[in-house]
Amino acid sequence: MRRALWVVVILMFLPAAVFAASDTPKTFLIHVKSAMNRHDSRTVVMPHVALTALLQGYKVIILFDDEGVQAIKIGHWYGGHTTPLDKAPLPEEELRSFSTVLGVPSTSIPDNYGDFLRFLKGKGADLFANKVAMDLRNIGGDRFDHAVTPVAIEKMVEMFERAAVTVAY
Repeated sequence: MRRALWVVVILMFLPAAVFAASDTPKTFLIHVKSAMNRHDSRTVVMPHVALTALLQGYKVIILFDDEGVQAIKIGHWYGGHTTPLDKAPLPEEELRSFSTVLGVPSTSIPDNYGDFLRFLKGKGADLFANKVAMDLRNIGGDRFDHAVTPVAIEKMVEMFERAAVTVAY
C-alpha cells in the first residue's frame, strides 16, 4: 500500500518537474583552449557558433581556458588597453555574414573580434576564464578584459557538468 501511495505522489509531481525543466534553456558551452591571437579558422568560427546558439535559444557560455586565456589578456604591446582579439579585425565578408544573420546593416556590427565578443555578451552570452590558467600566465588585476569573469576550477566543473552541448576551439 505504501509503495502505491509513493507512486501516486511521484506521478502527481513528475509532470510539473518535466514542464519546469523545459522552460530552462539548454546550455551551450564553448571551451576556448587556443590563444585565438590571429585570424584563423577557430577565431572565425567560434563567434558564428556562439551567435547561432544564442539565436536558437541556448544559454551560451564561452569559457577561456589553457592558452585561450591569452586571448583576453590586455597588454601595451597590443596597442594600449586592448587584447589580441581587439587587434583581430573582422573581415568584410564576416561583417556581411553577421549582418545577414542579424538582419542589421554591417555598420551595426563591431569591426573586431574583441568587440564582437562583448557584443555577444550584450546578447546574453556569459564569458568566463579559468582563474588558475590566468594566474599561471600572470593575467590578473587590470591585465584582462573585464567583460570576462575569472572562475575557479569547481565552477568550471559545474559548467561542463550542466552543459547540454560542449564544443572546443
